[in-house]
Amino acid sequence: MVPDSSAETTLADLDADDAYALVYRATRDAVWDVVGTATLILFYLALAAIALSIAVGGIGPFLRGSASLTALALGLVALGVGLFAAFRAYRLVTE
Repeated sequence: MVPDSSAETTLADLDADDAYALVYRATRDAVWDVVGTATLILFYLALAAIALSIAVGGIGPFLRGSASLTALALGLVALGVGLFAAFRAYRLVTE
């Protein structure tokens, strides 16, 4: 059954129990969206910090001439992961 699009239901049209349930669900969803976004931002920041510290550990010795190409490759991959995580955290914060 398709609802009639010409008849709009407002909060005033609902009885008290239905209005409470609607507002409760909307508030709960909004709170969990905020908690989830904050958790995701913290995860991305931690990932960026770990990946960038690995990148410095892999690229730094190579620039001084005392590391292997494997360490350089690992450092570059970690640099990419760290920059991606930092970019995603920035996008979530500025959204």
